[in-house]
Amino acid sequence: MEVLMSASVVSTLCAASVWLFVVPQLATSGMVEPGPFLGLMVLLPTPVGWIAALVGVVAGAIGLARRTNRRWATILMTLGQALTWILAILIAVWALNFGSTGWELLLLPASLMLGQVVVASGLVLTMVGRRREMRPEAREEWRVV
Repeated sequence: MEVLMSASVVSTLCAASVWLFVVPQLATSGMVEPGPFLGLMVLLPTPVGWIAALVGVVAGAIGLARRTNRRWATILMTLGQALTWILAILIAVWALNFGSTGWELLLLPASLMLGQVVVASGLVLTMVGRRREMRPEAREEWRVV
């Protein structure tokens, strides 16, 4: 579970970097143009996020196969990491096989952006669950009689 959590945090932060580059440009001008921060906010975090997502898929699949942790948060994080890789593979196959120009490869960071939304929801569920466990009202031995 710890490996899945760590990989999910890293991959979600990488996706957040890409979102922070893309969304303001789309909101203001309606298109994304390369700028001075393209390398730092998109080109570097995308492969790092994919590697973290691959580690998350393997760790999540092992955890689910061993039945050590079958909470919704774990399932969501594993599915989101797998979705990231499935989308990346589909985009690469589409760009390389179907008479395309190669410009479709610019959509590869979108696989990280979309898949990590599911992972982020799993992380939020984990944090909410941990807060509920840590609340003094929830623990019987901490209650004052």
